[in-house]
Order: sequence, then structure tokens, then C-alpha cells
Amino acid sequence: MFRCGIFSFCICVAILTPIDDATAFWGSEKLSPKAERAKKTLEGFDTEIENSLRDFGIPGCVLGVIVDGHVVYLKGFGYRDNEKKLPATADTEYLIGSCTKAFTAFTIGCLVDEGYFGWDDRMVDLIPNFRLIDQYVSQKLTLRDLLAHRTPLPRHDFMWYNSDLTRQDVFDRMRYLDFDSNQAEFFHYSNITYMAVGMAAEKTANKSWEELVTEKVLLPLGMKHTGFSIAEMQKHSDFALPYMERDEKIKRMNFRDFHVIAPGGGMYSNVTDLCRWAQMQLKHGEWQKKALISSATLKEMHSPQTVATGYPESKEEQVRAYGLGWYVQSYLGILNVMHDGALDGFSSVISLLPSKDIAVVILCNMNLTAWPRYVVMDAFDRVLEIPRNNWLKEGKEFLVKTREIGKESREKEDLNRKKGTSPSHSLEDYTGEYEHPGYGTIKIDCVDGILQAHYNNFIFGLEHWHYDVFNIKTESEDTFVSLKNMKLTFRNNLSGNVDELIVPFEMKTKDLVFVHKQVDSLTAIAYLRQFVGKYEIYGYTVHIKLTDKGLVAIIPGNAESELDPMGINHFSIKNFKGCWVRFTMDDKNQVLEAQLTTPYGVTYTGKKAEGASA
Repeated sequence: MFRCGIFSFCICVAILTPIDDATAFWGSEKLSPKAERAKKTLEGFDTEIENSLRDFGIPGCVLGVIVDGHVVYLKGFGYRDNEKKLPATADTEYLIGSCTKAFTAFTIGCLVDEGYFGWDDRMVDLIPNFRLIDQYVSQKLTLRDLLAHRTPLPRHDFMWYNSDLTRQDVFDRMRYLDFDSNQAEFFHYSNITYMAVGMAAEKTANKSWEELVTEKVLLPLGMKHTGFSIAEMQKHSDFALPYMERDEKIKRMNFRDFHVIAPGGGMYSNVTDLCRWAQMQLKHGEWQKKALISSATLKEMHSPQTVATGYPESKEEQVRAYGLGWYVQSYLGILNVMHDGALDGFSSVISLLPSKDIAVVILCNMNLTAWPRYVVMDAFDRVLEIPRNNWLKEGKEFLVKTREIGKESREKEDLNRKKGTSPSHSLEDYTGEYEHPGYGTIKIDCVDGILQAHYNNFIFGLEHWHYDVFNIKTESEDTFVSLKNMKLTFRNNLSGNVDELIVPFEMKTKDLVFVHKQVDSLTAIAYLRQFVGKYEIYGYTVHIKLTDKGLVAIIPGNAESELDPMGINHFSIKNFKGCWVRFTMDDKNQVLEAQLTTPYGVTYTGKKAEGASA
């Protein structure tokens, strides 16, 4: 459990925009009766939030509550910079993660209203080179499907996370990403599908996604503190720093750039701007008596499109679905349209009760915490004037239990380890580059007797676990979800060489197999030329030729078969799985003979014909 003494800091409260009877947030003359009551029910909320910040180890947050078009609560708590003790304010900007998805869906809805396309237009009609691993699914999927996460493609976040890829790179690699092994489970939350939707909007409207969101949302709402990149946010004077919990202490994290999948989670904002955004949603798409979107189109976004898999997180939730950029669920039988956002060092929630004209916006600078959800439900109970569930206490108890379970799991993990085993190769044999067409390259090297994995600008230190399985022991920097204790498995081919690396980056698909790439020297023409010639093998004359594809074997009665380097003087036969050729050399390092080995373990030897050469 967190205690104040552990952190040696005192959470302070900054009441940034006082709300009184005569002044609501956007200059309304007087609060409505319901808003007046809501304001009174929120008295004393400050103390609860301050205490819960200490309990949950949250550096700081900002919170806004809207009732009947009035912002009745707008306050900052704690620190945007925990080291310098700089307070969180109503102007403090935070990364909002997946709350961005609603902005992308809204922009698409505006384009639907303007006749650019329809919700059910196919992606291949908007971007002809849109491809997933299954051609039928690629041809069938619509804008609605991708916005509702109604595809068989799971997250695959590690293929882009912290990489140097562009959006086009990620788009091009989507065709190599496996579907969920159980495709019947059709709700698959995804950031890259939202990225693809953003690209479809760009191609159709001939403007960047950033320009479209600015034009359709930010400018009309006057959202001057909202944008699209960390670099842009850091030019401002009031932004929050990212933090995480480590050993029950607050630790600073590095900013992580999400520009590559920005339509799915790359925006920043502050509570003041997001209150405007939430109010416009509650007013059916209208702002200052002007419709930014048709009410029918907005209602479509707020309507269930697909059932969100998984059991509801609380008994009050009852059922959960996904609309277009929003989760659609119930809170005590009341329609609740919400989304949360979580990325490195930040967590946020925007939650609406449209039928009650109530919204709550909360932003905090703590990595992967459920705390904002508990605050939202506590605020709802207060303004709905119903018997309150002690959500923050319940959340604190759940946090303690989660820590205990995590500790027990770490202690028991070693039980699955096979003691006394050793790798089947020297560590040097595992080094090299391993490639996957969707995930790119993992480089394995050996430094001071320890294997290291290099991927997407991270370095992971590996320890031998058992047999040819290695465990991630260290990470070069903290990440949104730690990969420590992930198991990497090296796999040998039939000849005993290290041929593949299995990395469980995506748990919902079959094994992600990275193939060991041969060093350039094994594909050099000067090296390959020495094997060219005719070999008499098992009564057949096998002709080895050098082509633009590399070495090929011409076997009577068969098509040409490419030879892929597996090691020095060692090749696999591409069209014959499990077959390989090994050339033996004489004492002058000249080719003496070729040995052909079949999957059944039978080896045939053939001498190189005299005078046979390139």
C-alpha cells in the first residue's frame, strides 16, 4: 500500500477556475437548478481526491465535471512535475492516448455528412492497396468495421511501438500480421486500424489527418491547447511529465512518441479544452448554436456497433459494447458513452451520461492506472444524487490485492523452469538478425557473455532460462507494459543450426516466427561461384547454377530449386522442406563433393564432375 511517507511529498490542491452562482464555464448567466445541486454534492470531493492520490501514488491530475451545460467543477490536484513540485492547473496539457479515437471517428462522421464516403464503404475502395493477411477479409472490411474494432486483427502494438516506422510503413506491413487464432471472437481493439482509417480520410479529402481534425473540431471549439505531437506540446509552458510506479514509488518515465499511430492515440489536450469537447457531444454535435455534425451521425457514433468481449468490469456496468470511437455501456442502467486513454506515463477518461446531460473529464500523469475510472464513478454517484458506492476505497483494496497477486506470480514463476539444462549451442551461434515480414528485424548479439536483443530502439538483456529458451531480464528503458520475464525461444532446423526465433509479442495469434537471416558473405557471388558445377548424386546428374536468385539446383524431373544459405558451405533446398545440401572441401579448400540429406535422415553423396566449373 502506498503511504505518504514513502514519497516524501504532500499533495496540494490548486483550485484554478472558481465556479460561483453567476458564472459558469462559458459565460452562462446562471447555473441551472440541477447544476446548482451538483455543485453542492461535489463539496468535499477535494479531500477524497487528495487522499486517493496518496493511496494510488498519482503525481497529479485535473478534473472537470459538466452538468446541464455548466462546468460545475474544474480543479487541479498535485503536480505536473513531481520533482520540481510544479502544480497541475486547468491549463496543464496531458497526452490523452486512446481518447483520440473519438476525435478520429468524429472527423470521419463530418466527412460522411459532407458526402465524401459512407460508414459502410469498403476500405479497398478508399485505399485500393489496403491488404490484410486474408484476401477475403481485406475485400470485405468497411470504415464502420475498423472504427468499431470489428476485425479479426488483434492489437500487434509491438510491431510499431518505439519504432522509426512511418504510417505508410505500418500500413504496408499490416498484410503480414496474423489474425486471432479464434476468429469467431470478432471484437479486437486496435490502434493500427484507426491509423488506417485516418489514412483513408487523408486520401479521400486530400488533407492530412491533423488538418482534418483541426478543421472539424479544434478550430470550431476553440481548443487552443490541443494538438498532435509531444514536440509541439513541449513548446508550451504548462505540460505534465510522465510517471510510473516502480517498487511502490513514483518514477519518472521517458516521453514516448505515438505519432506513427496518431489517429488511434497520439493527441494531447487539457481539461479546459476537453470540457468543450464533452459539452458539444452532450449537445448532439452543436456548439454555440452551430451544428458541427448532424445529430443522427453523432448518435450513430454513440450507438453499439459490436459487443466488446470480456466480462463487465463492475456490476454497475452490466454490458459493454463499442460504438464508433467510444465505448457504449451502462452505468446503473443509464447509457454511458466513454473512452479511456493510456500510454507511457499518462491515463485519462472522458465519460458521458447523455440522457442526464452529465460528463466527467479526468487526466493524470501516471502510467497504466485504473484510478481515473474510480474517480469518474464516484463523481457520477454524487451528481446523480444516489447512494454512493465507495469507489476509491474499493479501488485501493483492488490495487493492494493486485500487487499481492503480482508478487506471488513472480515468486512462483521459477517453478516452471527446468533446472540444470544448458543451451544446445554456444551463445555466438544464436547471434545475428532475425526477420519477420510484419514486425521487422530483431538483432541478437553477445556482449561480455550475455545475449542482448535489439528491437525498435530497445535493448533487452537475456538470461538463459532452460534449453533454448531465454528470459528478458533487463530493459534499456521503462515501457508502457514491461517485457521483463518474456520468454524468447530459439528453434533449430533439421541440421541442428539455429534457424528461427519465437517471440510472443502478440498472445492472440499463432507463434510469431522470426527467421534467422544469413550474413551477407554467404550470399556474395564470389563465395557462391565455387559451388557451381555438375554432381553425380544417386544416379542423377544434379546441375548447380548461379542465377540472379542465387544458387539453384536443377534436378532431373523437377523444377529449378533455389538454395538458401544456412551456414558456411551449407544450403537448404527451398522447394523441398527438410532437404539440404552440404558441400565438403579438400585440403586446398576446393569443392570435393556434395552431400544431399533428406527429411528421413538419408544422405546421398555426389562427387563434383572433373572440369565442372562456373
